[in-house]
Amino acid sequence: MADTRRRLSPEDRRRELLSLGAEVFGQRPYDEVRIDEIAERAGVSRALMYHYFPDKRAFFAAVVRAEGERLFEATNTPPDPGQGLFDQLRAGVLAYLRYDEEHPHGAWAAYMGMGRSDPLLRGIEDVDNDRQANRIIARINAGIGGALDSKVERDLRVTVYGWLAFTFEMCRQRLADPSIDAGVVADACAHALLDAVGRVPAIPAELADAVAAEHR
Repeated sequence: MADTRRRLSPEDRRRELLSLGAEVFGQRPYDEVRIDEIAERAGVSRALMYHYFPDKRAFFAAVVRAEGERLFEATNTPPDPGQGLFDQLRAGVLAYLRYDEEHPHGAWAAYMGMGRSDPLLRGIEDVDNDRQANRIIARINAGIGGALDSKVERDLRVTVYGWLAFTFEMCRQRLADPSIDAGVVADACAHALLDAVGRVPAIPAELADAVAAEHR
C-alpha cells in the first residue's frame, strides 16, 4: 500500500500536531490522552512526534502556548477613532468569546492548562496575562494622553490582573453554556473593569472623568 502521508515542512508539521493536540485535549482529560495516539492520528511515527516534543507534558504546554498566541492575536481589536474605554473593552471581550466559539477544542485545551500547579503551565499563563495587561495599560495611557505615575500604574496593574481572572472565568462559563448571552458577558466585564479602575487611588483626573462618563 502506498504511503499517503503528506510531506510538510517542519513548521507546518508542528502546527498540524498542535492543532490536533488542541482538538484531542479539548475532548478528553489530560491523563487519558496518549502521545502515541496523537502520532497515529497525525500519520507520523512516534519517533517524529518525540522529535518535536520530548514528552506529553511538553506537548500539552506547547498546545496551551499556541492557543494563547492565537487568542492574543484574536483579541487585538484596535480602537476606532473616538472610541471610548468601555467600547474598547467590550470589543475585546466579544473577540475573546468569538474565538471560543470558533475554536472550542482549542479553547478548552487552554482552559485545562490554566490554574494548574505545574510551573511550566503557570509560566505560560503569566506571559499571557502580562501581555494582556500591558495592552490594556497602553490603551489607558493613550486615552489620557500620557504615562501614569509609577505607583498608580502599579495599583492599576494589580487591578487589571484581577479583572483578567474575572473575565477568564466569565468566558469559561459561557463556553460551557453557550446559551449565556455574549453581549451580557461583554457588558459585565467592561463595566467591572471600569468600576475597578475608578476605585484605584490617585488616578489622573482625565482617567477618572473618562471612567465616570462611560461607566453608566
